[in-house]
Amino acid sequence: MPAIALLGFFAILYSLFYLLYHFIKKMINKERALSKKIFYPSLIGGIIFFIVGISFLDTGVQAKLDDEIEQNTKLTAENNTLKLENTKLEKQITDLESEIKETASNITEYENNLKSLEEEKKAFSSEKDSLNKEISDLTTKNTSLQNEVDSLNTQLASKDTSTSTAKENSNQTTASTSSGEREDFANCTDLRGTYPNGVPTGHPAYVPSMDRDKDNYACER
Repeated sequence: MPAIALLGFFAILYSLFYLLYHFIKKMINKERALSKKIFYPSLIGGIIFFIVGISFLDTGVQAKLDDEIEQNTKLTAENNTLKLENTKLEKQITDLESEIKETASNITEYENNLKSLEEEKKAFSSEKDSLNKEISDLTTKNTSLQNEVDSLNTQLASKDTSTSTAKENSNQTTASTSSGEREDFANCTDLRGTYPNGVPTGHPAYVPSMDRDKDNYACER
């Protein structure tokens, strides 16, 4: 269709040039007449072809224009949709920023609590070490006291044994004294064979020479 419009345009242009040519020639030859068989068919035909071609050309342009308008409408709708989504996204971003701030505040609080718990843990650990040391010291003291008690029990048992032996010797001495008989022994070894723990002063077997430490007890162990 653009070719028909172009053909009509050239036909009109040809008729105009022919008319101009005719006027130039007529100025030279006034009797020259315009050829109606050339001018009018080319002019009228050119106008018709041009109008027909232009009408079809306008139809194509209008269709393209309608398409462009339709696309523009779609793009406008999409733009509005994107604006709405952008508004929603901005709101979500604002909400997320608020959540981030709140989360950061919570994290700071948790970190402070954690530091406080660590300090309490250190304090408890120090107190635990102190108590363990006290327990260790008390255990050592208890062991020492138990050893002293065992030693005292041993000494007490030894004293009880010595007391019992002394009583036996005293009874023997009393018995010997009451009988009035003197006992003679060659030395302490001989005397201990009869009196294992020795004899006190006044005993029939007591001899001052056997009481070397002069404690009035001869041949004691």
